[in-house]
Amino acid sequence: MTQQRQLPSPLLFPVLLWCLGIGVARYAGLAGWLALCLAGAGIAGALLDRNLRGFFLLLFCFSLGALRYEAEQKPSRLDLVFARQDHIQQPAEFLATKLLSRSASLYEIRLQQLAGLKLRETLLLFSERKLELGQSYSALLEILPGKRDPVLDTYPARHRAYIRQNLKQLDSAPRFFPIAKWRVRLLTDLDAKLGERSGFAKALLFSDVEGKGDYREELRRSGMTHLIVVSGLHIWFIYGMCMIILNALLPRRLSELVFLVLITFYAALNHWSSSVLRSILMIGLYILARWRSIPLGGAQLLALSLLLITLAGPSQLFDIGLQLSYLSVGVILLALPHIAWIREKHLPAELLRLRLCKLLDLLLLNLAVGLAIMPVTLYYFGSASLNGIVGNLLGIPLTGVLLALGFMILFLPGGNLLSTAFAGSYALVLELFEKWMAAVAKLPFYLGDTWLSGWQLTGCAILVLLGLSMLKRLRVSWRNLPVAILGLALLFLPSTLREQKGGIYVFDCGTADCILVNLADGTRLLVDSGPLYHDAQKSWAARKLLPWLKRRQPGKLDWMVLTHLDADHSGGFPDIAAAWKPRHLIVSDETLSDPKWQEWRQDGLLAGITIHAVRDTVSFQLAEARLKFLHPDRDFVPDSSNAGSLLFRLDHQGKRYLFAGDVDISGEQYLLDKYPAELKADFLKAGHHGSSSSNSREFVRAVQPREVWITASERNRWGFPHPEALAAFRLYASSIRSTAGGTIYVPSAQKD
Repeated sequence: MTQQRQLPSPLLFPVLLWCLGIGVARYAGLAGWLALCLAGAGIAGALLDRNLRGFFLLLFCFSLGALRYEAEQKPSRLDLVFARQDHIQQPAEFLATKLLSRSASLYEIRLQQLAGLKLRETLLLFSERKLELGQSYSALLEILPGKRDPVLDTYPARHRAYIRQNLKQLDSAPRFFPIAKWRVRLLTDLDAKLGERSGFAKALLFSDVEGKGDYREELRRSGMTHLIVVSGLHIWFIYGMCMIILNALLPRRLSELVFLVLITFYAALNHWSSSVLRSILMIGLYILARWRSIPLGGAQLLALSLLLITLAGPSQLFDIGLQLSYLSVGVILLALPHIAWIREKHLPAELLRLRLCKLLDLLLLNLAVGLAIMPVTLYYFGSASLNGIVGNLLGIPLTGVLLALGFMILFLPGGNLLSTAFAGSYALVLELFEKWMAAVAKLPFYLGDTWLSGWQLTGCAILVLLGLSMLKRLRVSWRNLPVAILGLALLFLPSTLREQKGGIYVFDCGTADCILVNLADGTRLLVDSGPLYHDAQKSWAARKLLPWLKRRQPGKLDWMVLTHLDADHSGGFPDIAAAWKPRHLIVSDETLSDPKWQEWRQDGLLAGITIHAVRDTVSFQLAEARLKFLHPDRDFVPDSSNAGSLLFRLDHQGKRYLFAGDVDISGEQYLLDKYPAELKADFLKAGHHGSSSSNSREFVRAVQPREVWITASERNRWGFPHPEALAAFRLYASSIRSTAGGTIYVPSAQKD
């Protein structure tokens, strides 16, 4: 066994400390003045103490990273305006740059002018009218600040805009390189030449998100997702193909210069994705270093490219694609040994021996990279797959062939024998890739719906680094045992150490209801399930609630209440029943005859759940808490789904919480006549999202709530909460809170 020798990498540790400084500045809020003091201390220490000069220089790099991140955080012009007002409505000019979601009509635009002032800011735009990418428009825009839910969201949202009127296409002078128009033209060309098979090619060549939709689940399970989006691997494929062609026509240096120009244009077509940018920088630095006869090893190239990317934009360090890209390449360059797997005396046939050694090297590489990125994907996505260890063996060469064929089809004019032959070859190879992907996806090395906490991620990182270190040295030492024990302790932290706060979460799920109650003894109650998104592919619960629960608050669901079956209250139930099945479900007796309920029963969603149908006033004891259902009772005849919505009171730790569902004024009046003494509560979940069809003044006066919760999105189309309801709340409640400002959290032991 022999070790692979590499050039020394003096940049590696300074760049790692630089990145650590950026991370500390983001997550720990390291003040700029403190980072400046640390930088001064690093310079002074390096000058005064020769023995500790290395340490002080690393401290200096750390502080520079923190200062660079702080410098990036200067508020934009729009941020300054939103500090004084909650929205902007002004004439604007903008450029449509990217289609983010066709089903949601969501675009990315670059603002060029606002109220006559020149700006250059990126916004999200919701437009019912189809926009041409690369085209400039004028319109009256309403711009709202980006909103981050303090509970559910990890990253801040971007400012968003809506077209209010006067959308016009501008006859502006074309730019020299209208990237967006080039991209649309090339994608359209692939559609024309490949038809229904163009989706895969669009994803493979241009990272088109919708292109990989049909393959998403199989790609995830097979661990081959990286093969269908433009990544560093693709750039190296393209580099190899281009150099073969260009070297046959041009001198080497000129060929490399032409390649760098072409690949930069290609990176722009792919929206400057982090993995593409990393590969281009590494290739470009390698070429420039060779021109100047400067020896640069792989680790040096990796560190220098990371430094340049984070120097230009330190926030890119927190891009998931960049993290996975650098982690994968770092493992390949720094952690893998060169192993003499089979010696000549064991297998005298030299060619066979070399082929087997290369196969074993490839398996080791796939295994090391798969294990290294597994904790990261479990932390961010709740899934990981080691099936890619096998999948990459055939998947990578097939991807290379598909990539080459895709470019040939793209550049050759259609309608001739040669282009038809290439299209046929592409279809044949794609079919082989699909069959291989489907077979690999069935392998058992897939882990789904498993989320790591931050502490567990740290433990995994310690174990992975330890394992890679031992693999690199091909030696196991007892001195590593304490480190291994620390990593295992962090990895297997009991779930009770996770963020399992008691109390009530009134989730921001739009103009809809979903409320989680964590009782003091650990019992959980979920009230309603949020909406089904308009594209009907996934509910809000599947996209937001379930990942958050699995990541932050794992555990079982004991009780669930569906107040009624309107889509804004029951839209997420199928996903919740499939992934987080409640032990007990409380519904009204009217629900049992609803067609949606019958459909759920036929689909098996209700199997294993104890159903409690409320036909009259009834109470349920939940450990120390008590649920009392007041509406509808057996004498009330509802004339609508809202009128028949369940209304109940939760009594817990000396507090009363009244959940009014969507009960309308007729139901409120019935309750006032029959159960007036039962309505008084400390907290009121406003009926029907603060509508004037509920929340009568008499009802709110009977409740006398200390605090009112309104479940309505900002600037919703119904105008909730209505002025009449707000007037009643202001008259009788001390505090009014709305999910338009994000998820409402009320601790269990909130004091008066």
